[in-house]
Amino acid sequence: MTDVTVDRGASFRIGSVFNRAWEILAPNFVLFFCVTFVVSLPNLIFLLRDPRSPNLGWNVLFAVLAGMILNAIGQAVILFGAFQQLRGQPAYLGEALQRGLARFFPILGFGILYTLGITLGAMLLIVPGLMLFVRWSLGVPACVVEGLGPSASMKRSAELTKGHRWQIFGITCLLFIGSALVNKLVTMVLGPAGIVVAAFGSLVWTAVWAAYWNCVLIMIYHELRVAKEGVDTEQIVSVFD
Repeated sequence: MTDVTVDRGASFRIGSVFNRAWEILAPNFVLFFCVTFVVSLPNLIFLLRDPRSPNLGWNVLFAVLAGMILNAIGQAVILFGAFQQLRGQPAYLGEALQRGLARFFPILGFGILYTLGITLGAMLLIVPGLMLFVRWSLGVPACVVEGLGPSASMKRSAELTKGHRWQIFGITCLLFIGSALVNKLVTMVLGPAGIVVAAFGSLVWTAVWAAYWNCVLIMIYHELRVAKEGVDTEQIVSVFD
């Protein structure tokens, strides 16, 4: 099994984040993809929506709420699986679900605060929304690994990202722009086969991308703790013992 442990005191490097995220994802791709695919299912409501439907508003509301709940569980499951990989141990779905559900309500609370904050920031101006997105990007790992509440997780994420937010912003831009381009290509290629096929293809790609994105966030959190606090992998993941 691949050992992706980061040496204590190592510096934070973008290339290392991408490489180590892939090293986490590759051995667990099936598990992580299945999780993100289920989490992404509410997106079908947006992809296949009929603007003329009288129930469009309720359908969108359901999609948002379902997506938020599934995302809370999914992120926690992937987090546990990723940290198991970091410590050289296999990840099992049953155990990962159990661990994820144990932190369900704090993660859900963080998700609500996070969504409201970024939405408000984006409504004021796009830039504040992006700044908050980067500032709070490590809230879920902090919530799960350190056992923090919603607001404390936001504060902890702000502390960890301080001094490295431009690097995290660059990582985010690369991944989101790349994902948008691939998704556009998938939609163009599958479009002639019908809207349902194109929507399913878009959903599959979204799940693949989300699996990697979660691994990237985990490695950003991991490497920032190593670089800024001088801890090692075993100290970080000892919470799962």
